[in-house]
Amino acid sequence: MQIACVLVLLFYLQEVRTDLQYESCVYWTSSKGFGLPEYTERIVVNDVSVFYHDSRTKSKMPCPDWINTTAGRKQWSIIHEFSDHNRFVSTLGLQSATKQFNLTGSLSHQNIYQGSNCCFLYPDGTHRAFMIHAFNGKDFTSFDIDSQTFVAAVPQAVLYKTLRERDLAGIGMPVAYGKKICLERLNILKQAPGVLIKKVPEVRIFEKQKAGSVTVTCHVTGFYPRVIQVDWLGPDLQPVDGVTKFLPNEDGTYQTRKSVIVPEEDVGEHTYSCVVLHSSVPDNITRVWVVEKRSRIAVWTSLACVCLLVIGFGFWIRCRSNDKQVPPEVT
Repeated sequence: MQIACVLVLLFYLQEVRTDLQYESCVYWTSSKGFGLPEYTERIVVNDVSVFYHDSRTKSKMPCPDWINTTAGRKQWSIIHEFSDHNRFVSTLGLQSATKQFNLTGSLSHQNIYQGSNCCFLYPDGTHRAFMIHAFNGKDFTSFDIDSQTFVAAVPQAVLYKTLRERDLAGIGMPVAYGKKICLERLNILKQAPGVLIKKVPEVRIFEKQKAGSVTVTCHVTGFYPRVIQVDWLGPDLQPVDGVTKFLPNEDGTYQTRKSVIVPEEDVGEHTYSCVVLHSSVPDNITRVWVVEKRSRIAVWTSLACVCLLVIGFGFWIRCRSNDKQVPPEVT
């Protein structure tokens, strides 16, 4: 049975390990009002900025020292080309959304259109990519690479979808980025200074007793890069509702946590483990939460001791009270 459990655990870890990856994202923004530049763009790899541009500087970020190969210089040229394209489609999105939402007069003076184009490189060489747009902080449209079409999140995005899909030359750029260019870029930019820095996570477990159950939390902190996988292993576990968040630490590392609910009757009957997968360690970090269930004899013994202490304390108080009484005078 133990061998079978170990084999299942190893298979499980192999499955979730594919979630470790390099991540590259292009974030761009077109805005009107708010005191912001009309256009900004940033490229990050594992949270390290490798390119930045805004319309106030009038020029792109100068070529960094780490691009010293023919492939690197070619990719830098592509980055500039895509930056011009992103600014065009972002401005088009801002104008279209402002008009379709009928934001006229003073309502047209403060609006913001944002886009993010991300890709992920997995250890086995596979990758995936996605692109989403938002207007004033809400989903506006997204791009489906396989069908080469835009998906309108709201009716007001249909016009923008139509305009983009009519531009057959322009529609090829996000397709090429998602299927080829992003992967080539990751293979080059992941060698940039700072990208390869890794810090091992610290893992600890704490618990909180509730009526009928125990909430057990696996707290993971001090890790870098941000991509991490945290899982609980054990029978009859109930995940705590809520989205797992990655919070930044002051030193540039990250922290996260994952909680599960263990039924009170199972406490001490099984072993529960928190398994953490991160690129800074070759295998995994495992912390085991084991609570031995107290036997009924131990419980009754504890209750008996408490009762004896209460009775003894009451007897002592009574004796002290009798000692303080003044004896009657003999006549």
